[in-house]
Amino acid sequence: MNMVWDRHVSSGIRELGYDIRTHTMAVVFPGNVVKYHAPVPYDMYAAIFHARFPERLYKETVEGQIPTVSGA
Repeated sequence: MNMVWDRHVSSGIRELGYDIRTHTMAVVFPGNVVKYHAPVPYDMYAAIFHARFPERLYKETVEGQIPTVSGA
């Protein structure tokens, strides 16, 4: 997996990563808890990264709706 990472997203999401080949998004929460979700469209990843409230958008669009997969 070739993840591109965005750091310091918000206080509730420390980092977001995205692999364009596998459409996998990594979400790093405080305490270094990491969740990988796939398939996540790039547009959804970009929307979360640029959102004013990324945790809310993540919970509304990804959590519980897009499968959690094992990380690389």
